[in-house]
Amino acid sequence: MSNDSEKGKDYWIDEIAFLEARLNGSQGDIDADDRSACEDALKMAKANLSSFSNG
Repeated sequence: MSNDSEKGKDYWIDEIAFLEARLNGSQGDIDADDRSACEDALKMAKANLSSFSNG
């Protein structure tokens, strides 16, 4: 398993909040490459958080 599996629910909630803020521009301008990377990371963070709900 990766280190992601060792991170707790609160970590993923914070990560999702950060990525959503980044994507909505509240942390400044975001270029297309960074937006794409943030969108991918957000999907992964939501999947990781959902694993806590299903467990």
